[in-house]
Amino acid sequence: MESAVEIYMRLSVVPPSTLVGLANRCLFEPASRALDAEIYCGIHHIKDGNDLRTHALVVARRSGLVLILEPGLEGWVEVPPFTSDMKYAASLVPDGLYTISRDPRILCSTALTALAITNAPPIPYDFLNERRG
Repeated sequence: MESAVEIYMRLSVVPPSTLVGLANRCLFEPASRALDAEIYCGIHHIKDGNDLRTHALVVARRSGLVLILEPGLEGWVEVPPFTSDMKYAASLVPDGLYTISRDPRILCSTALTALAITNAPPIPYDFLNERRG
C-alpha cells in the first residue's frame, strides 16, 4: 500500500527536483541526509555526479555526500544537514525574509519556496567539509 508521501509525490504536478518540489518534500518526508544532498544540488544548480550504481554510492548519498563533477572542481562534498539542524536550515533563508518556525524542515520549505519565487541566492556559507576523491 502506498504511503501518503508516495501518493503525494505521484500526484504532484511539481517536479520533485525543483526548488518548489524540494520545498514540498521537506514538509512530507522525514529529515534525511539524502534530501539534504538534493537540496544542496538544487540551490547550487548542479547535478550530483553520483550515479548510485553500487551499494557504496547509495550509502554515500544517504550519508549526505554529493559528487561534484564540474570543470576544475571535482570531488566529494559533505552537504550541511539542512533538514535536521536549524543553523543550516537558516542559511537557506534569503535576506529580508523572517520566519518564526523552530522546525528545520518547515524552515527549509519556506526558504526554498522563497528562493524559487524571488530567484534570490541563498545566504553564502563557508562551513562545508570537502572530501577529495
